[in-house]
Amino acid sequence: MKPTALILLALSLNAAAFDISVVEKDHVDVSAGGKVVARLMMANDLSTPEKHHETYKPYLHVFDAAGATRLTKGPGSNFTHHRGIFLGFSKISYGGKSYDRWHMKGGDQVVTKVTPGDSSFTASIDWQGDTKDAFLTEERRFTFSAPAKPFYLGIDMTSAIKPVSGEAEMNGDPEHAGAQFRPSEKVDTKTTTYLFPGENIDAHKVKDLPWSAEIFTVEGKTFTVVILNHPDNPKETSTSAYRDYGRFGMFPKGKATAESPFKLHYQWLVAEGEVRDAADFQQAWNAFAGKNDPVPALTVKGSEQPKPKKEK
Repeated sequence: MKPTALILLALSLNAAAFDISVVEKDHVDVSAGGKVVARLMMANDLSTPEKHHETYKPYLHVFDAAGATRLTKGPGSNFTHHRGIFLGFSKISYGGKSYDRWHMKGGDQVVTKVTPGDSSFTASIDWQGDTKDAFLTEERRFTFSAPAKPFYLGIDMTSAIKPVSGEAEMNGDPEHAGAQFRPSEKVDTKTTTYLFPGENIDAHKVKDLPWSAEIFTVEGKTFTVVILNHPDNPKETSTSAYRDYGRFGMFPKGKATAESPFKLHYQWLVAEGEVRDAADFQQAWNAFAGKNDPVPALTVKGSEQPKPKKEK
């Protein structure tokens, strides 16, 4: 058998390890070896204000390899709108109005359909305007894999967002927009650490990083998560990776029409324990992006918080 055929066979066997189970209008479970390693939360319960608050946007929970520890945050706690792996924008311009689909003010993201595939599923999502009607529609696809060590889970996400008519502009800022990962509310804020490709990288200033990673501790267990930024994503993308509670990700911006959707492509890799070797991150990005870039230097930084505002 040719090497290429062997690689394709290995990929096929790898992909077949993940089972997709859809519970209509509630959640999608992703299992490996009988253990739930990821779960899309997609309920939209309007029965009470409390239930609505808990279910106004879909997000992906991530679990450890044993399916026992939830790594990601749900509703409540600090910054209730931070939930698992999620996508949103605080400033969306459409039809002469501005919409906030980050804090979810005045409208929801509602999953209308889930299409399962091989180790993947696609969620059709309505982004509501001032009424229950959608002003944006999205196709968000998640594909799951068991990557090379030290990582135990790969989560590939593609998104295509388009307005129902005319043009929409997706915008915000690095702290309130984009594709984000939020660790559990039980995260140890004293130990959160960030890693970047290159020397003396300042996440507040640099654009278009190929990847960034964080090390965090939840319930006494340490994990490393890296986000890979595909080279086809919008240019001038900012990286938000510095808060002690661990919310981090990429902030792209751009315009969309029905004929030309706003397209995004990211991959998250999850490892148990600390990963501090730039080669592990760079090799993963090269495979993701179809590149052969050299291993860069590594910037390691502790977390920071914004300075308190002075009272007037």
